[in-house]
Amino acid sequence: MILLEKDLKLLNEFIRDEQYIPIKNLMFVFGVSEKTIRNSISTLNVYLEKYNSKIVAKRGEGYYLRTSNKQEIINNINNETAESFISSSDLSKNIFKVLIEETQYIRLEELCDVFYVSRSKISSVLSTLKEDIKPYGLELKTKPHYGLKIIGSELGKRLAIANLLTQEAYLNDKNDISFIESIIISEMKKRKGECSDIVLQNIIYHIKIMMKRVSEQHPIDIPAEHIMDDSLEYEISKAILRKIETLMEVNLHPSEYIYVYSHIIGQLFLTDYLTELEISDSKINMIIDSFLEKIESMYDVSLWMDQELRTGLLIHLRQLLGRITKDIHLKNPILHDIKKQFAFAFSLAVLLAEKVNSIYKCQLTDDDIAYITMHIGLALERGFKKADEREFKRIAIICTTGQGTAQLLKFKIEQTFPRAHHIQHFALYNQEDVINFNPDIIFSTVPVNIPNIPIEVISPFFTDEEQRKLLDEKAKVKNQYIIDKYFSKDIFYSNLECDNKHEAITKMCDLIGKTGITPTNFEELCIRREKLASTAFGNQIALVHPIELCSEVTKIGVGILKKPVNWSGVPVKIIFTIAQAKSTETRDLLLFIQKLVHNKELMIQINSINSFEEFKNLIIANSEHL
Repeated sequence: MILLEKDLKLLNEFIRDEQYIPIKNLMFVFGVSEKTIRNSISTLNVYLEKYNSKIVAKRGEGYYLRTSNKQEIINNINNETAESFISSSDLSKNIFKVLIEETQYIRLEELCDVFYVSRSKISSVLSTLKEDIKPYGLELKTKPHYGLKIIGSELGKRLAIANLLTQEAYLNDKNDISFIESIIISEMKKRKGECSDIVLQNIIYHIKIMMKRVSEQHPIDIPAEHIMDDSLEYEISKAILRKIETLMEVNLHPSEYIYVYSHIIGQLFLTDYLTELEISDSKINMIIDSFLEKIESMYDVSLWMDQELRTGLLIHLRQLLGRITKDIHLKNPILHDIKKQFAFAFSLAVLLAEKVNSIYKCQLTDDDIAYITMHIGLALERGFKKADEREFKRIAIICTTGQGTAQLLKFKIEQTFPRAHHIQHFALYNQEDVINFNPDIIFSTVPVNIPNIPIEVISPFFTDEEQRKLLDEKAKVKNQYIIDKYFSKDIFYSNLECDNKHEAITKMCDLIGKTGITPTNFEELCIRREKLASTAFGNQIALVHPIELCSEVTKIGVGILKKPVNWSGVPVKIIFTIAQAKSTETRDLLLFIQKLVHNKELMIQINSINSFEEFKNLIIANSEHL
């Protein structure tokens, strides 16, 4: 029996969770209707019969995998070949692979038989495929009584293969060309051709595509324009291909040399080539300066002193600009994880991308922006670590139960706050010395009244429970402050009915616009931001916000949709609409939202609430996880 990928993912969810799972949780996690979940469970139960297992329901609790053969199920799933499962999301790419490798027409019925899906499903997927291959100058041609095939230039076909199919999906054991990788690395090292690992893998894939297409009698025809015969890139291209010709006993057409050269020159980063394209370090540094100035102005985030960030961005942007001048964009295999884990850093990276787009008249993709995000995300982590080190540098202890207990208490506080530079014990009567010590916080075993300094009354033994309670209370106070200041009942909307992303953005912008804090073009600014990169960040969350600061005060609207909408290819059920004003607290707010949207269990609970009070109470109750 053939399982769809969505059914396999659902089965894995039951395998991981050994308790009953409420159907509403499954609906949220997979972004589908109750009917779809029930249909998948029915399919899985047929599949599980051979394991004497079944997914059972219990009223009021949900569904559970009842089995005594869990390990056997896991082993068999892991041992299945990739062809045993059809990915509904990647069906278009699977069909593309069949069509791109076939020179003759293929009938629709043949595709139905290959993929075990209906004619209507195939027709629907082909509509998507037509749009996917258009950017490469390719066309899906249909001929009555014959079928369909992809037509277009060989260059377009190779570029489409590189961008639509992974190496694992396209290359196979029938044509073992794995040795090509070692040839490429060896020849580049000999001539000191430098590039990042991601770029190197991209070059390797393009050359492997070339060799596979050549072996299948699909040569390329490219005019020899703009070739610099004496360039290092062309020298590397020739060395690689001559070695390949010798080992594979083939003679490659000169056009194949140009094809490889065109990819290498777009991805090695040499001073002469970059100068020709007007890509100078001074120009890139100007872009970085502009970016650093903007994020400091908008979010009070100062990264000017982080030399590691500047160096990383300089090297990365050199490489990136070298690629995009050749319209080469790399796929980022962990794009969705980056957006989910580094939501704030991704938002900052979009600002840098906007500057690059403006100066170089290009359009960076979400994948390009995600690579930039990693540099910014690491810089933020370094910055926040330093900020953490500034917390509680000086701690005063007032303990009235004797010197021995005071020393034990000091030891426990040192363990709890290892970054504190100065921890000192004071007698109760000597409060003037406490004030002169200028502590960040006072821990006292008895109530004391010292103005303008935070005081925590604890037991002489500062128990684990007290330590946990202290940290929880601090988190609750902070979250209570954020909720009260930035969220409100009049911009909270549950059971919102929308048919698509654009309608959802319009309704949320209208909702927050009624408060009078945003300009009349607020929606337009949000759409401009959306065009730069999707604001869907995983866990069915979208963070809609304008491309620039434009609000009188910072407020966040919350919209919980009645049913998920398609948001640039992923389902979205909960929308946070952020109207930002310049504030020194904005960074902390956005980091709070980042933690919020990353918490899947909390998002499932938010999905089910109907009022602002429920929302507020839920956030406060979960403060320890934020």
